[in-house]
Amino acid sequence: MKKLSRPALLAISSSVLALGAVPATSLAQSGADEAVEEVVTIGTRRAGRTALDTAVPIDVFNQEELDSVSSDDMVDIVRTLVPSFNVSRQPISDGASFIRPPQLRGLDSDKTLVLVNGKRRHRASLVLLGGFGAHGPDLATIPAIAIKSVEVLRDGASAQYGSDAIAGVMNFNLKDEAEGGEARVQISQFTEDTNDVGYLGALNFGFGLGNNGFVNASVEISDNEPTSRGTFYDISIAQSGRTPSQAATDSQIGQEIFDLNGDSIGFQDRFGPDAVTQVYNPDGTLRTVLQGSDGILDDVDTRYADNICFAEIGQGNCLTQVWGTPDQDAIRSFINMGLDLNNSTQLYGWANYSDSNSNTGFFHRRPGVSQLLQLRRPDGSIYDPRDRYPSGFTPRFFGNVIDYSFLGGIRGEWDNGFSYDFSGRFGHNEINYEMRNTLNPSMGPASPTAFTPGSLENEETEFNADFSKAFDIGWANDVNLAFGFAYRDEGYDILAGDPASFEIGPYAARDPWNFNVDADEAAAGDPRGVGCYIPGQETPGTECNPGDPIFNVVPVGSNGFPGYGSDFTSQYDRDSFAVYVDAETDITDNFLMNAAVRFEDFSDFGNETTFKLAGRLIVNDAFSIRGSVGTGFRAPTGGQISTVNVSTRIADDGSPVAEGIFPSNGPVAGAFGFETLDAETSNQATFGITATPTENLTITLDAYYIEMEDRIVLSSQFNVGPTELAILQANNVPGAETIAQVRFFTNDVDTETTGIDLVASYNWDWSLGNSAINVAANWNDTEITDPGQFLNAESVFDEENGLPNSRANITFRHTWENDITFTLRGNYFGSYENVNDSDFDPPPQNFGSVTQFDFDVTWDINDTYRLTFGGNNIFDELPDVAISEACCGRIVASGSVMDWQGPQYFVRGQINW
Repeated sequence: MKKLSRPALLAISSSVLALGAVPATSLAQSGADEAVEEVVTIGTRRAGRTALDTAVPIDVFNQEELDSVSSDDMVDIVRTLVPSFNVSRQPISDGASFIRPPQLRGLDSDKTLVLVNGKRRHRASLVLLGGFGAHGPDLATIPAIAIKSVEVLRDGASAQYGSDAIAGVMNFNLKDEAEGGEARVQISQFTEDTNDVGYLGALNFGFGLGNNGFVNASVEISDNEPTSRGTFYDISIAQSGRTPSQAATDSQIGQEIFDLNGDSIGFQDRFGPDAVTQVYNPDGTLRTVLQGSDGILDDVDTRYADNICFAEIGQGNCLTQVWGTPDQDAIRSFINMGLDLNNSTQLYGWANYSDSNSNTGFFHRRPGVSQLLQLRRPDGSIYDPRDRYPSGFTPRFFGNVIDYSFLGGIRGEWDNGFSYDFSGRFGHNEINYEMRNTLNPSMGPASPTAFTPGSLENEETEFNADFSKAFDIGWANDVNLAFGFAYRDEGYDILAGDPASFEIGPYAARDPWNFNVDADEAAAGDPRGVGCYIPGQETPGTECNPGDPIFNVVPVGSNGFPGYGSDFTSQYDRDSFAVYVDAETDITDNFLMNAAVRFEDFSDFGNETTFKLAGRLIVNDAFSIRGSVGTGFRAPTGGQISTVNVSTRIADDGSPVAEGIFPSNGPVAGAFGFETLDAETSNQATFGITATPTENLTITLDAYYIEMEDRIVLSSQFNVGPTELAILQANNVPGAETIAQVRFFTNDVDTETTGIDLVASYNWDWSLGNSAINVAANWNDTEITDPGQFLNAESVFDEENGLPNSRANITFRHTWENDITFTLRGNYFGSYENVNDSDFDPPPQNFGSVTQFDFDVTWDINDTYRLTFGGNNIFDELPDVAISEACCGRIVASGSVMDWQGPQYFVRGQINW
C-alpha cells in the first residue's frame, strides 16, 4: 500500500467532511425504533443527542444484548458483539493468562480509551510481554450485571478525550435504578471434559438515597474450572538423551504417569516415524501404544484409558503439558450513586472492587534440560534435581488480580447558563504472582518449591473540570461550546518478591566449591596444587573430568518466572495536564459540524496538541453521509517505560531459555542502541453512509484509515552472545549467564490500518410474534510501512497477517407472544496466517475461516422469573491444527482469537423484583 502523506490525508479527509453523515446504529436486536431513541453520552458533548443524530459511528448495546452472551468475562461479551474487537486466550503467556489484552480495529488495547459513566478507567497493572507490548485497562473487572448499556465509538477521539483514544472509545454505563433488582444463577459445562464446569452467581439491587437520590449495587461471584485441550507432550527419545534400545529398560525416559490415586504406573515418551506415543510400566516394559495421525490422538479419547492421569498438575487435568483456560474464581462488584441537591445540582459517584484468582501451567521442564542438571554438594556428593522431579516438572503459575476505584463529583448549571461538572477519581490495579511446583536451580538442594516472585501495581489519580454552554449565533441551532481541564497523576510500581525467588545461588557459576584447581590457580598460590579435589575422591595431579557435575551452570530464580529483586524493582511516577475546547452545531437543519482541539503536557516526555473535525449531512429522509478527520497520540505508559522482566520461552529445539526485557531508558537498552520512549502519533479519517429505506431497516457502512507513526512496540529478540553477555554483566544483571535473549520497548515502527464496518438491522412483526435480523461485519488490514531496525521478519509478518482480516456476526432473534425468545448467532472468523521463523522455514501456515454458532432460548415465566438455556459453538467448529506451532502437546494455535475450547452449554435462572 502506498503511504499517504499527511497533507494528502488531510486534504482527502477535509473533502469528506464537506459531506458528513449520521452514525451507525446499534447492533440492535430490539429494532430500529429503539435505536433511534437511544441517547448517547460519547462522541458528542451536546446533551440529548441520539445515536442517529451524531456525526461519528457509535454502537449501543443494551442489557438484553449483553445478557445474550453467557460469559462472565466482559472481554468475551464485547468480543461477541463487536466484530472489530478481538481477544485471544493465552494459556501459557505469563501474566497475559490472567489479564487478557484485546484489540479494536486491529490496534492494541492501549489504543482504545475505556470510560465508566463517561469517566476514564484506569489501566491494568500488566504490560503484555508478547506482540507489541500493550498496556491497557482490564475489562474483566467490570461485572456484566452492573451495566445498563455499552457504547462503542468507532472513531479516533484523542482531541475529545485525550491520550489512548486512537482506535476508539468504549463507555460502560452503570445501572441507576433506585428500586427493584435481580438475582441470577448460571451453570455452564463444556462437552470436551466432564470437569470443565463454570458457576456464576450475580445480584443487582437499587434503593433510594433520601428523597432525591439512588444507590445501585451489583456483585458477581464466579468459579470456572480449568480446561485441557492438548495432547501428550511431544518429547522424543533424542531430546531425552536416550536411544530407543535404552528406552526399553530405562523407566525415566519421559513423563511419569500416575493413576487417579496418585500411584506411579509408568513413564511415557513419543518417538518413531509415526509419532507413536509409548507408555511404559515402571520396569521399562511397554504398557500400551497410543497412535494418532499427524501426532494427534484419534477421535477415540485414549487419554483416560486405564485411569491414566498425569498427577503433576494435581487438578484433574490428565496431561503434563496443559493447554486450555486457567482455573479461576472471582468476586466483582460495583456501586453507583446519585443525589439531587436541587433542580440544577447533583452529587454523583461510583466505586468498584474486584478480586480474582487464577492459575495455569508453564512449559514442561523435561529431563535433560539445564534446570535438571546434576550438581555437587560442598561435601562432594551428587545432588540430582530429578530426585525431586523424576520425570521433569511443570511449574504452576498463580495470579491474584485486585482492582478497586472510586469517583466522586458534582454537576449542575449556574444561573448564567453554564453547565459544570467537577470530579475526582482514584484507580488501583495490582497483580500478585506465586509459583509452585518449581525450584530455583541455582540454589541446588536448598531451593524451595514454591515462591512469591513479586507484584505489579498501577495507580491513577485524576481531577476534571468540564464546562459547556449553548450560544445562539443565528444558525439553525445553537452552538454548543464545551471546554475543560484535567490533571492526572500516574504511578507504576514493580515490587520485590521473596528473596529465594531471585537469589543467585552458588550453582549459577562453575565449580562453586572450587574443587578443581587449575594451573593458574596453583601458580597464584593455591596450596593444594593442580588437581581435582572432590571430598572422598581426591586425585591430586589430575584435572577433573570436563563432564563432571561440578562444572554445570544452572538458571537463577524461581524457574518459569524469576522474582523481582532489588535490581528489577522500580517506581515510576508522572503527571500530566490537559485543556480542551469542543464546539458543535447544526449549521443548517441538514448539516452538523463538530470541531475539537486538545493540548496535553506530560512531565516525562513533553506535550502534544491534537484536533478533530466531524460532519454529518442529511441528504434526504432515508439517506445521510458522515465523515471525520483528526490527529491523535498516546503517551508511553509507566509500565512500558519501566518494565523489567526475565521469563522463560521455548527455543526452536524445544528447550526452555531465559528471556530478559529491560527498560528503554536504562543502561542495558542504551548499550544495545535503544532510546527513551516517546509518544505515538496518529492521523485518522473516516467516511460513512447511513440508509433507512424503510421504518424497520437500517444500514450503515463506514470506511476508516489510521496512520500511526513512532508506534511503541516490543522489539524482536536479540540473541545473547559474548558481546551482549558482557553488556549484561557490566550492568550487574542477575543471572546474566543464563539469559539467552533480550528485548526492549521502542518507537521503531510506522503502520497503516484500513478497514470497513458494516452494521445492518431489520425487524418485523408478524402473526407468530416479533423477529429481528442483525448483521455486523468488519474488514480490517494493518500494514507495517516502516519496520525500523528492531523488528524481525517473523514479527512483521505475524503482525500483518496474524489476525483474521474479516469478522462478522449475524444474529436472528424471535419473540413469541407467550414470552419465549429464541436467539441464534453465527460468528464468522476469516482466514489468517502465521510463521514461526524469520527465515520462513517452515513456510507460513494458512489457517482457514471458521463459523461458530451460538444459541439461547429464554422463557419469561412471569414478571418475576426467567429461565434461559443456551450453547456456544454448538457445532464444535475449531481452528485448524497448528502445524507451524506444534510443540509440547499443543493442537491448535493457543493464541487464536477463534474459540478453541469446544461446545459449551449453560442454563441460567433469573429472579426480578
